[in-house]
Formats: sequence, structure tokens, C-alpha cells
Amino acid sequence: MISVIRLGSFLVLLSAMFVQLPLARAEPGFVGMEVQGIGPRARAAFGKKITGVLVKDVAVGEAAALAGLRRGDLIVKFDRNNIRILEDLIAAVVKGKPGKKVSMVVLRNGKRISLSMRLGKRPEPWKVQKVGFKSYPLIGFTVSAINAKVREQFGLPWGSVGLGVTFVDKESKVVNSLAPGDVIVQANLKDIWTPAQLTRQIEEARKSKLPNVLVLIRSARGLRFSALPVN
Repeated sequence: MISVIRLGSFLVLLSAMFVQLPLARAEPGFVGMEVQGIGPRARAAFGKKITGVLVKDVAVGEAAALAGLRRGDLIVKFDRNNIRILEDLIAAVVKGKPGKKVSMVVLRNGKRISLSMRLGKRPEPWKVQKVGFKSYPLIGFTVSAINAKVREQFGLPWGSVGLGVTFVDKESKVVNSLAPGDVIVQANLKDIWTPAQLTRQIEEARKSKLPNVLVLIRSARGLRFSALPVN
């Protein structure tokens, strides 16, 4: 069985179950990476006995990425702690506070590499807990704030932040611009992650008698800018 942990918001996914780690008195540092333990089959792929935790993904611009961690790195030491299994890494990470500098050792392409990471603060988009839906009937679509459950429900990639598009009216003007599963990352070049932020940009455009709001959309095809009509 392969277990997965998402280090950042400290929501842990173990065999498709979300578990909230015990709350510390102070907010732990934000790492921003998705990792998984090594099962017998994965260990056999290395061709030798090996222990550690595999990096599945890193959040752009966050602590793990800035430290130079890459997909496929095998973390064997974190903050002077030997890492054999997931629980070792969890225990080591939750001790750190934002701003703390920690050392790491990873195996990459068979070589041991030393890295240094400065733990960050959890970004606002990653703090979303409650799911807020907002429908724009005049435009023809519905969005939702994104949290772990929404990512799982709509099959959004790990690390997705912004507003998830949950419905698009097939008769609307945006049917060729938006699709369920798209993520609206920015509106008028401003990062957004709550429906209220998008509503504010739409209302400001209407007050200024502008026909569109410029939105940055992440979809299966990648990132693209699109003009979103406000009426």
C-alpha cells in the first residue's frame, strides 16, 4: 500500500483519507510539497534496499521549490533527522516554525545531494477550509473556493489554488472560454481564491462600464488568459 502526504497545509492523505494533524500552539512552517512513502514495489524499482520518502510534486514559489527539491527526489534526512518512513518526515516537519532554516539530504539519480530549506508561512489560498460557491447567472457559470475536498471531487491537480469552475451554461457567452474543472487563478492580474474576490472584480468592471474582466485560467491545456464578459 502506498501512502501519500501533502506537506503544506498539514492535511495528510493516507490511503485516500484526510487526517488533520494535531494542532500545535504555533502554526508550523509551510513546506509546499506532496510526498509518498515507498512500498515494496517502489523500493524494488531502485534495485537495492532503500528507505526514505519520495517527492511527488512541489508548489511553485514555496519552500520546497525554492530549496531546489524536484519530483522524484528521495528525502533521506530532514533537519538532522533520518527519514525512513512517512511518519519520520511528518514528525520532523511539524516541529519547524515559519522562518526556520533546515538542512536536507536527498537521493537524486543515485547521488546524495545536500539542500537547505527555509520554512515559509502558509499562503492565504492554502488556508481555505470552507467551500464557498457562487453562481453568476447573467454570465452563465458557477465557481467554488478550492480546498482539499474540492480538489479531490473535481479531479483538480494537487497544489491547485484559485477558483474551481463547477458549472458552465451551454447557452452562455463563456461556453468557449470556461469548462467545469478549469481553475480561475487571477482576475484583472490579481490573484484570487474566494468567490468574493472575483465578484469584486466583476462589479468594478461593471461600474467602470468595461465589457470584460481579464482572467487567467488553468486547465488541462495549461495556463491561458481570457476575456470574461461581465454581463
